[in-house]
Amino acid sequence: MATMRAVLLKSFGGAENLYVGNTIRRELKPQDIEIRVMYSALNRADVLQRMGKYPSPRGESEVLGLEVSGLVERVGADASFWSVGDPVMALLGGGGYAEYAVVHRDHVMPVPRGLSLEKAAAIPEAFLTAYQLLHLVAGEPRGQRVLIHAAASGVGTALVQLSKLAGLNVFATAGSEDKLSAVKELKADCVINYKTEFFDDVILNATDNKGVDVILDCVGGSHWQRNANCVATDGTWVLYGLLGGANIDPSCFPLSTLLRKRVTLKGTTLRSRSVAYKSDLVRLFVRDRLSAFDTGELRPVIDRVFAMEDIVEAHNYMSKNRNIGKILLKITGVAKT
Repeated sequence: MATMRAVLLKSFGGAENLYVGNTIRRELKPQDIEIRVMYSALNRADVLQRMGKYPSPRGESEVLGLEVSGLVERVGADASFWSVGDPVMALLGGGGYAEYAVVHRDHVMPVPRGLSLEKAAAIPEAFLTAYQLLHLVAGEPRGQRVLIHAAASGVGTALVQLSKLAGLNVFATAGSEDKLSAVKELKADCVINYKTEFFDDVILNATDNKGVDVILDCVGGSHWQRNANCVATDGTWVLYGLLGGANIDPSCFPLSTLLRKRVTLKGTTLRSRSVAYKSDLVRLFVRDRLSAFDTGELRPVIDRVFAMEDIVEAHNYMSKNRNIGKILLKITGVAKT
């Protein structure tokens, strides 16, 4: 059986358990393609999986990695609209930290004109998640005020750009001046350092106490009360992460706040969604937003690139929360495209 190099895991736990070794290349199903991976990217889900808290969905590779860019290597019998050698980027259920990745044909996108494979690797998970949150889960907000937490993260930088493209008034939080400056460059209307300011007070003062119509929240517990304070009447609050904890103190958050404001609270993830859902998401994103990378209206934000052999250093770097945008892994030598 054919083998490949990949980032493997000795046991669940810290980053020191990651290493580069050999594993079996996955078999192709008729609707699959195999990509020779040039770049992958780190996501918080990778850290959770490494720690044994977020297993890969059934049938997916147990190798970490939810997105890649590279060249089509093999094509399944029912995936012939892709050709060997095509430069592509893809959303994966797992398996991105490897020399080859197998993915459903409909979860693959062409690399936008003028973008390198390096830059393309920063698009799939971040921008598809952001597009899903804003346009599918939050319900196509138009001309409204939106609050984006962790706005300097990979998904956050994508959300800021997509929100501005949709004509929204963007309030964005981050925890350092460097991050706030980067988010401001992405045209956020109001940036707030949540470590030095009460973001709810800033928002209520700026909106004549009306608040924000949409909250896109990957923090959870630690921001819960302030989110409740500044969400508008009839607002939508989308929870898609728990960086600030999964629990809240019920004495500090009466449900009457949500009831009184008629707030819609939605929870969502992407990785565990069905093949059909992800296929529709990719199709809509390609139709509506992929060309914006050609015009410069959207751009991937990359913090730094690590070699696959430096995977321990890469994961330790992510744990420090210093990155602005995506952290990439260079997997193999980059071919010209």
